[in-house]
Amino acid sequence: MPRALELDEIAAVLEDYRHAARLAKQAGFDGVEVHAANGYLLEQFLRDSTNHRDDRYGGSIENRARFPIEVVEAVAGVWGADRVGLRLSPLSTAVGDTPLDSTTPETYGYLARRLGEMNLAYLHNVEGQLHSDNSTEAYDVRALRAAFGGTYIANNGYDRRSAIDAVDSGRADMIAFGKPFIGNPDLVERLRTNAPLFEAPASAFFGGGAEGYTYFANAPALASAA
Repeated sequence: MPRALELDEIAAVLEDYRHAARLAKQAGFDGVEVHAANGYLLEQFLRDSTNHRDDRYGGSIENRARFPIEVVEAVAGVWGADRVGLRLSPLSTAVGDTPLDSTTPETYGYLARRLGEMNLAYLHNVEGQLHSDNSTEAYDVRALRAAFGGTYIANNGYDRRSAIDAVDSGRADMIAFGKPFIGNPDLVERLRTNAPLFEAPASAFFGGGAEGYTYFANAPALASAA
């Protein structure tokens, strides 16, 4: 059964993030994204549905956002804020059936404002429920983007047409694609040329066998033209 971290353990995890940021820089990456989405640790602190602490990391929105902000500050201290982004998923319960926060707009809006004040490179938002078509009925993502005030990357269920429409309309600055890359390692070129996409079978997404992420090849026509 999971338990709440002790204060000294929180400090140790914070140092783990700082250390990971240093290693990523030594490895030659251009920047890093802090994962505060999908029901993982930082989002467990952020949501009042999972954070039942009664110390400075629990209770109020400001307290629940404290650890994610401290992590971003630690990572930005290594990279500089302009090389750091953060991923959120305000409406997703898909990982572990994590209940939503009771005041989603206020909680995530507060965090977005604080991140904007830090001048992060971007805010990456999973719009709607993970593994479904992007849906924003329950929470106006335009408010989240406005609160952040910087580059906004939208994600979840986009195809080529809806991605172009979102950027052209000014609703998002960029669109992130994840799952389509599994079956289309040449996804960027396919999107550029409006070539058809291969739908990879979900059975190939995970596992320890020979088939999976590296199993799919570039489209023959694109490969021969390269």
